[in-house]
Amino acid sequence: MRRRLWLIGALAGVWVLAALTPAQADSKAEATTKVKAAQVVVEEVMSSEDSSIPQDLLEKAKAVAIFPDMVKAGFLVGGQYGTGVVMARRGDGTWGPPAFFTMGGVSFGLQLGAQAADVVLVIMKQRGLDGLLNNKIRFGADVGVAVGPVGRRGEASISGASGYADAYSYSRTKGLFAGLSLEGGGIEFDAKTTGRFYGQTLKVREVLQGGKATPPAAAQTLMQTMERFAR
Repeated sequence: MRRRLWLIGALAGVWVLAALTPAQADSKAEATTKVKAAQVVVEEVMSSEDSSIPQDLLEKAKAVAIFPDMVKAGFLVGGQYGTGVVMARRGDGTWGPPAFFTMGGVSFGLQLGAQAADVVLVIMKQRGLDGLLNNKIRFGADVGVAVGPVGRRGEASISGASGYADAYSYSRTKGLFAGLSLEGGGIEFDAKTTGRFYGQTLKVREVLQGGKATPPAAAQTLMQTMERFAR
């Protein structure tokens, strides 16, 4: 009986992972749609005074990761996957163009359901930015992630730069699955989608820091939105 339950759980886990594995954008148009969705997420999240990301936090951030419509689902074995973009603050304080990343993770336990959520990660410390520049971050191992404070009063809950976590996570839930844990997951550079979007092969550093990528119109709009909320 136990063996049968294990087998059912294992097969369910394989189904979940196969169903949720993020597909890379097959065209520049699909990549552009993802960038536009990220811009909408920033606009909508920051438009609510009571539940927005504290602007003071964004103004001190090293980088921001935006994952529209990230999916989490599970039956005994759960998975969470999504594709999104990462933007880093440049040396002059302005925001650079977006690079494409994927996010994923697996969790075990008694769980059943599905959820879609817009996820935003605010990277506060240098080791978080270094992880992005090295193509990959594992949450809980490379970078500690805390649930982020919200609203104008949220700024008061963090005292000084020494009190900052490596990164803060925010999610806007659209489904019925309870919670969205990032522990054990991670994000990784999506070179193929980044190349399709910019029309050339680029390394992650060349996008986030090097200034080699020429941002298309959708990227410029996203950059302007970030400048408006996090100068």
